[in-house]
Amino acid sequence: MIEKLIKKSVNQLSAYEPVEQGEGIRLDSNENTLVPYLLNQKIAAALLKLNVNRYPDPNSSELIKLVAAKNRVGLDEAIIGSGSDQLIGMILNAFINEGDRIVTQAPTFSMYKISNQIMGGETVEVDMGSSFSFDYYSFIKVVKQVQPKVVFLTNPNNPTGGIIPREQIIKIIEHSNGIVVVDEAYYEFYGTTAADLIHYYPNLIVLRTLSKAYGLAGARIGYAIASKQLISTLKKVKPPYNISSLDQTAAKICLENQELFNGAINEIIEQRKSLMDGLNEIPEVESFESYGNFILLRVDSAEKLYEYLKDRRIFVRYYEGEGLLKNCIRVTVGTATENQGFMEVVRRYFGLQKEAPLKMAR
Repeated sequence: MIEKLIKKSVNQLSAYEPVEQGEGIRLDSNENTLVPYLLNQKIAAALLKLNVNRYPDPNSSELIKLVAAKNRVGLDEAIIGSGSDQLIGMILNAFINEGDRIVTQAPTFSMYKISNQIMGGETVEVDMGSSFSFDYYSFIKVVKQVQPKVVFLTNPNNPTGGIIPREQIIKIIEHSNGIVVVDEAYYEFYGTTAADLIHYYPNLIVLRTLSKAYGLAGARIGYAIASKQLISTLKKVKPPYNISSLDQTAAKICLENQELFNGAINEIIEQRKSLMDGLNEIPEVESFESYGNFILLRVDSAEKLYEYLKDRRIFVRYYEGEGLLKNCIRVTVGTATENQGFMEVVRRYFGLQKEAPLKMAR
């Protein structure tokens, strides 16, 4: 009986079930492992002052002030979400009717397609090919043909790590009759943004998150900046009290102490280069240039390498099945020690380093 009541678009989905990992080196979720305790004392002290019996500020006003100042936008040109996921859902909820189309690159962040399917929309994906390079001409051709309600551009792209040049983003915005969303979840590791363009293009939305560079994956804080009209529209579909007082407090302290994160961000960028150099020395590994805090690599029989790493308590993201990501693994750039441990095990797998005794998990 229940199945007959479920929306068809939802019934066709599979529940998102993250792989549970135990103790070890976790390089599977693009988390920032360099800043877990940077502001814990300040956050803890601020949390003790909260009246958690009261509902949180429904507009996240203090956060909005910090986000607006950081990005040089007005207070009415920004909105806070419970992670970028909620903001993506809000955008699609505001603009997508059943049967409407969105266009994305492929492969890319899966939540665009999943959230769009829930809304009953159709997702048109533009394959990047085996080199995972953004093909502007193919992409703009599809945008012109399909005339989508929403275009999603992930810059840098997850999971490939590649980028879309700013001038191409501008051309896509100018050729689109719909909303263009530039998801800059990994902006801090790249340094080039489209945020300033919201003052010139009223159909542009730029997304950011505090889950990556700021190490707040557990707090679920994201934000969007856009024209006043777009932000006003998104507020109509924003759930009330969508950000808890605890999360608002943690995010506020992080944004107020941004200078403390600059060193960690620079360290990740340096470690990314070191990790890429190490991977490039292994003939059996094809690695792709990345501007995020992760590297995508392709190897024959990737599942065997994934299991080999997992047996040694090193966890990475393995992409099962066919398609463009067949035999691909994504590894987060961790600390120098974590990256060294990962590279030692990879070298052993390919016979480039002597195997150490396997330590069994207790």
